[in-house]
Amino acid sequence: MPFIQRSVGSLFSFGRRPLARLALLVLCGGLLAGCEGKVTMDLATELPSDPAIAQIVANVRGLQFVTSSGGTETIEFSDSEVLDFIDLADDNGMLRLFTDEQLSEGNYTGVRLLFDENASDDAYVTNNSGTQFPLNLVTGDYATLSFDVEKDKTSHESFTLLLDLRKSLSFDDDSDEYTLTPILRAVKTEDMSRIEGNVSVSCPSGDSLSRGAVYLYTGEDVTPDDIDGSDTEPFATTPIFTSSSGNSYFYALRYLPAGDYTMAVTCIGNDEDPLTSEDLEFRNIVNISVDDAETVTRNLP
Repeated sequence: MPFIQRSVGSLFSFGRRPLARLALLVLCGGLLAGCEGKVTMDLATELPSDPAIAQIVANVRGLQFVTSSGGTETIEFSDSEVLDFIDLADDNGMLRLFTDEQLSEGNYTGVRLLFDENASDDAYVTNNSGTQFPLNLVTGDYATLSFDVEKDKTSHESFTLLLDLRKSLSFDDDSDEYTLTPILRAVKTEDMSRIEGNVSVSCPSGDSLSRGAVYLYTGEDVTPDDIDGSDTEPFATTPIFTSSSGNSYFYALRYLPAGDYTMAVTCIGNDEDPLTSEDLEFRNIVNISVDDAETVTRNLP
């Protein structure tokens, strides 16, 4: 198994694979002997706005962390892993990326997903009809997190990363191809919360909750806006799901930190394009608060 270089201080460790069928090996070498900070990272996804998308496939090679001093440290798999991000959007879907991976001393403030540049041509999107489209991969911004690794002190942090595909995936009609720019949020795994409930909002004529979505904004009394890179941007989103009987609707906003939020419903969530501004006709705007590790049930009549 090859050595994988880290970006801080030219440190080395054995690469590791994330999937359960593969053995995980860690080398705690001499240069890391005095640094006992460990991190465990999981990955989940939220569905894109277009329900016709069946697969979003790309090779992922690891994660990059950034520190308050501007330094970075990269931890990678020994070989890049082919991931289908739609598979991870299942209600219980979560992928363990790294377990107890050692990091160098520092104050860590952000993390982002890294793609395998050597396999970028293998990335693609498939729709429900089986048509395959090219997928351009763009390095996204760092998701905010906060933890310290101090010399000669033991620490263990565990975070879940949520990749919001509604925010991250866009389509270019001219080139007939998709672009994935990962928009992540990072939540301490032990603290992450959830808001869920039934939806019975009345939609305008011609619209339906089957095409709807729920958007969540940081802070109370926020005027909701779509995803367009300006003004108020949603902190989290989720499609509205139809029950197996087809007679009711429900939603679940997952992997949330504690806080005060504004929540809103749109009956035309499938119209969202993160590159343009749309009037999603938000309705039933409510304030809601969640504590650490709490599941809040809030029906939206």
